[in-house]
Amino acid sequence: MNMKDIAAHLGISVATVSRAINGSENINPETKERILAFVDKKGYTPNVIARNLSKMENNTIALLVPNISNPFFASLINKICVNFAKSDYQIALYNTSEDIELEKKAIKNIIGQRIAGVIAILINGKYNENPLLPLINYNIPVFLLDRDIRDYTLPGIFLDNYIGAYKVVTELLNKGHRDIAVITGDLSSLNAEERLKGYIKAHEDMNIPYSKENIYEGNFLFESGYEAGKKILATSATAVFSSNNLMLLGFLKAMKTLDKDIELSCFEEIEYLEVLGINVISCKIPLDVIGEKTYSLFFTDKSKRKKTYIEPILIKNTKEF
Repeated sequence: MNMKDIAAHLGISVATVSRAINGSENINPETKERILAFVDKKGYTPNVIARNLSKMENNTIALLVPNISNPFFASLINKICVNFAKSDYQIALYNTSEDIELEKKAIKNIIGQRIAGVIAILINGKYNENPLLPLINYNIPVFLLDRDIRDYTLPGIFLDNYIGAYKVVTELLNKGHRDIAVITGDLSSLNAEERLKGYIKAHEDMNIPYSKENIYEGNFLFESGYEAGKKILATSATAVFSSNNLMLLGFLKAMKTLDKDIELSCFEEIEYLEVLGINVISCKIPLDVIGEKTYSLFFTDKSKRKKTYIEPILIKNTKEF
């Protein structure tokens, strides 16, 4: 059933039906009530997409996510959705699977949908040009989340990757570790680079040398943590700092296979490891704060939008080394 059918059934014009359904005041109250009662009885739902296209507007916000299987991103998405549920906006999720071609395809689709704005967690990799430029050229508001991009200034909410890594590695050094391996993300990404800088600076500030041989480059994915783990566990390292949760899980797989004890640390907390009795020095990521600030940034005046950095909170491990 469409508006034309409703109008024919009630013996009124399509324009009158449209005014009633869209909340116009320019309609007789009794006629409006009769239309809405009929619509409710028949279970009619307006075609929101068609209506938005005709008005050249949309109340949907696109959220680009690079890896929906990552528990961190899943929790972050939940906080974003909870906050935007307070408004009339809805979230459309695009999972790009750390694939640049899927990301390009998603951006192309978003342009066709006349979306109200885009919150982008970009794939982990190096760009030759701003991947969000097509959106910007169509005057679609764009906001970055979690992952910043080199050489381009866009507003967004980010973790302080340097400080978080610095806190964790300093804690390891304070516990007496002097041979600490680090599994980085893809170092073409700013997040991975900043976390490695935090690892190095923690050593420098305590006048403790670090070995370049203890730096293992991964890609933020499970398998790279597993492969790095097999190499690290064959060395004299007494502790490992994983730059993200998936790589630490990969490391744990290697650890189980080789049955060797080593102190574990990670940039971000993995809550369910504590339930399993696995102690990890890590940072708690204030997801509630990130969700709230992302929501606020979306509604901030364009001239006042900027980059905001959230500091991770160190979670100490009570286990003695």
